[in-house]
Amino acid sequence: MTSKRRLITIANGLTLSRVLFLPVIVYYLVTGQRFIAFLFICVSLLTDTIDGFIARRLHQESEVGKFLDPICDKLSLAVILVTLFLIGAFPLWGLIVIVTRDVLILTGSFVIWRTHGKIFKSNMPGRIAGVLFGAMILAFTLNSITIANVTLNLITIGNVLFYISVLAVTGSFIVYLGRYLKTMKGVK
Repeated sequence: MTSKRRLITIANGLTLSRVLFLPVIVYYLVTGQRFIAFLFICVSLLTDTIDGFIARRLHQESEVGKFLDPICDKLSLAVILVTLFLIGAFPLWGLIVIVTRDVLILTGSFVIWRTHGKIFKSNMPGRIAGVLFGAMILAFTLNSITIANVTLNLITIGNVLFYISVLAVTGSFIVYLGRYLKTMKGVK
């Protein structure tokens, strides 16, 4: 079986591990054990960083992986943000902006896949938004940290990262929308 069609690969296992980490992350957030949740989120973000690299390096790129990766990314982001919102650590309007954008992108991607058999790769603004989201989630998860008797308010840092990420989210959505419209019109 060619690597394009393989379902079980190391890269796909790393991708799926992000979903498996979610119940653990939610548990530690809800029980107020934010540092442990932070550590699991760090591991999850690390798997997101290395799954694509491993897929390319081990020649395990697959259609399944191209499909799973964005779904696992967006599911992880949504579940963690909803949990942070429910424990009072993230604003509702921010949750709505991010989840709405991701639902629209996933819906458009599904339509393109079903009608044209294409799966779009992430674009640079989308990657930048992903990095900013990761840093933002980590900041909101920890809330604050004390180093050498100096307490850093990470909520402020999280808010700054969120506002900056809104620009990247807007840019990535515009790129995705343009690609979607061109594909639906049959433009190469």
